[in-house]
Amino acid sequence: MVRRTCGRGLVALMLAAIFCLPGPAGAAEFDVSKLDHELGLRFAYANSTRTASVHLYSLLPRWGISFVRPGQRLGPVGVSFLVEGIISVANAEETGFELGVTPLFKLYALMLPSVMFFVEAGAGLISEGINSPALAHSFNFTPQAGAGFDIALAPQVALTVAYRFRHASNAGLYKENPAFNVNMFHAGISYYY
Repeated sequence: MVRRTCGRGLVALMLAAIFCLPGPAGAAEFDVSKLDHELGLRFAYANSTRTASVHLYSLLPRWGISFVRPGQRLGPVGVSFLVEGIISVANAEETGFELGVTPLFKLYALMLPSVMFFVEAGAGLISEGINSPALAHSFNFTPQAGAGFDIALAPQVALTVAYRFRHASNAGLYKENPAFNVNMFHAGISYYY
């Protein structure tokens, strides 16, 4: 019940933001001179890829700094380093949680003055309190990669929609090491300054 309601709510939020706000209609363009730092908040829904069903509802605060802005050395391409936290509620055999942090590298490019495509990847640490056969331990490493779009709502504010694949395991620290893989769907707001 919770999973269905939150999943529908996330989809409704994304559709409302894309179709109802003025930015996606072409009224806003990114101010490229303000792409030095990124501050953002994403909401995510994730489901496990294994037969043991685990659904995650996550909050991902993030902050980053740009090494190369679009229009500098790499043409329309920029490169950033970000640190992203994760706080999740898990719906498995019992309600559980996740807490973690992930450093990420982000490669992004302006596709249009109001649309930025990005690819991001990194590896972090996570503590998981989830009662499921999909997870053997509460401490895991999380290599992950994904892609998405930032759509300008204002010169420094963007709606973010993204997909990410995340793997979690203990990297062989313990004898039992099942992979806990999830498909994550993100929606959120990014502020560039």
